[in-house]
Amino acid sequence: MTNTERIAHKHRALDHNQLRLGLPMWYMPQWRGELLAPVGDAQSALAQYARQFSSVEGNTTFYGLPTVERAHHWAQQVPESFRFAFKLPRSISLSHDLLQALKRELPAWLDFCQAVGSRLGLGLLQLPAQFGPERLPELFSALDALRQEQAVPLAVEVRHPELFAKGDAERQLLRALTQREVDRVIFDTRGLFHDNGQSAEILDARAKKPRLPVHPIATGKHPVVRFIGHSQWQRDDEFLQQWHAKLIEWQQQGRQPFFFIHTAGNHNAPQRANAVCDAWQLPELKWQPTQPSLL
Repeated sequence: MTNTERIAHKHRALDHNQLRLGLPMWYMPQWRGELLAPVGDAQSALAQYARQFSSVEGNTTFYGLPTVERAHHWAQQVPESFRFAFKLPRSISLSHDLLQALKRELPAWLDFCQAVGSRLGLGLLQLPAQFGPERLPELFSALDALRQEQAVPLAVEVRHPELFAKGDAERQLLRALTQREVDRVIFDTRGLFHDNGQSAEILDARAKKPRLPVHPIATGKHPVVRFIGHSQWQRDDEFLQQWHAKLIEWQQQGRQPFFFIHTAGNHNAPQRANAVCDAWQLPELKWQPTQPSLL
């Protein structure tokens, strides 16, 4: 964010009913015994997870779409108010011809989305860092083709540095996304890259996550924030105050944002989310970690 002032809006509250809060996945073995029951697997975890969170990043679909039967089963495990944010498969997003790949894979994607039904809140298109300004017309054509086939809200994550340079390329991207009411995913990694920790998890996260400016601009009705912070959670206080204010602003504009909380390795992502909810005075989580909050 260009404005790093500590902003407080004590006279306004974040409406948890209009916020989709979640984690990058609904199951890790390390979560058993706290967020999840001591015994169980990914099949039983989703229903437990959905009692605490209102959304989840569907990273599993990035690697390949599950069967329609499994998608339907997932939808049955969550309440009506829950919303999945599933990624389009990498066979589309990492292809050398986005539009042609979309046309080839579209029937399977539409069948999957139909199986998930009303619990599908977003389709996420995560593009690689090599996808630069010269391919923007290709992106816009693909979004138009997808929009013609389904009304599911869409969000796009770009990672090419020039699309964050506040120049003609970024303005073209923002203008086109706004015209189509497609949101731009905002991946906030500032806390991670302020972290000098040398643990294997932190080093791996810094190697894999993008280090790009944070431009909190909503181009659609469902802004998406992916947040990965410092391992010493209190060091993120300033960033979280900024996001608290921005989420309230978006809600006042009639938008329904998604906010996904990551940690390096994600082993303690539920505890991190719990601390964020405490800081924002959200009643979202009823589960309490066995260890004291670090925020």
